[in-house]
Amino acid sequence: MNEPAILGLATTEGPFPAAQADVRAQTLSMFEGADFDAIELSSVFENAAIARRTFAWPLERFAERPGVAERAARFSELAPVMLADAARRAADESLRGRITHVVTVCSSGIATPTLECLLAGDLGIPASARRVPVFGLGCAGGAAGLAIARDLASSSEDACVLLLVIELTSLTLITDDASRRNFVACALFGDGAAAAVIGEPTGDHPALATIGKCVTKLIPNTLELMGWDVEANGWRVVFSPRIPAVVKREVGALVAEAMDGERPTHFVLHPGGAKVLDAYRHSLELVDGDLAVSAAVLRDHGNMSAATVLFVLDRVLREKGRPAGKGVMTAFGPGFSAEAICLSFPAG
Repeated sequence: MNEPAILGLATTEGPFPAAQADVRAQTLSMFEGADFDAIELSSVFENAAIARRTFAWPLERFAERPGVAERAARFSELAPVMLADAARRAADESLRGRITHVVTVCSSGIATPTLECLLAGDLGIPASARRVPVFGLGCAGGAAGLAIARDLASSSEDACVLLLVIELTSLTLITDDASRRNFVACALFGDGAAAAVIGEPTGDHPALATIGKCVTKLIPNTLELMGWDVEANGWRVVFSPRIPAVVKREVGALVAEAMDGERPTHFVLHPGGAKVLDAYRHSLELVDGDLAVSAAVLRDHGNMSAATVLFVLDRVLREKGRPAGKGVMTAFGPGFSAEAICLSFPAG
């Protein structure tokens, strides 16, 4: 069999855009009375290299401090709509009819029945398609989901996998958590979804890129770096200031392993934040052009957890005049875990 290929990819934003300056103002109003100087810490909004983001609700709705049940209800309402939009644009009806597996990735909400069940009938996905819901991979989830999809697509000649990725990070916001880490999270995270189809190319559905070697690494002694603390009023975000240093230390060897030592031509890097991009720059010896697409996604969307790296990939695939060559996708998430994938791109 040939290497599995990406046959379609599309992304969907959250329904309510907001400028970073407006998010900063809203956050300051919600953190009045915090036991730290919120005005001083608010420089994190300017330093985040983010201009705007999109959310599941308008900013004023968060000022009403919705509880767990309200946030969960909004997730169940909105997530299927966003995923269906991305899936329809990623795959026409005939391609959706080929689907043998569905991988659904999310770490910011829970639905049972799982989200793909809510979409399958309307999208024309065969009822026999095997379902693989994946939870808890955080920012690594988009790359890990693509690796899982690749493995499933390699299982037989007729295998065709729909990858669905949705993160509504804004709905995890605990509005009565006046901690520094929650304040910083308000400066970074946004909402987005993506869908991709992975399988054997045909004349009607040629390869946008082929998926080669996939590498996963669970990094020792880093469990505390990223995740959720599950509490009575929701999921309290955990992310350590050590993350950029760990990325800087680990990413060089990770990329070398995925690429078998070959230098990538294209870089599909999850922009977890401005400091993570700097870690990539120094460890991989990159120039501004190598980071341009990842930086643009961070600027225009913020960190959308698992979905972000697929927004980066979507932009790379749409680049006019893109030379043929090999590229690398990287992402890091709770565990602390690392993902790297070798991708081969035709000329754009």
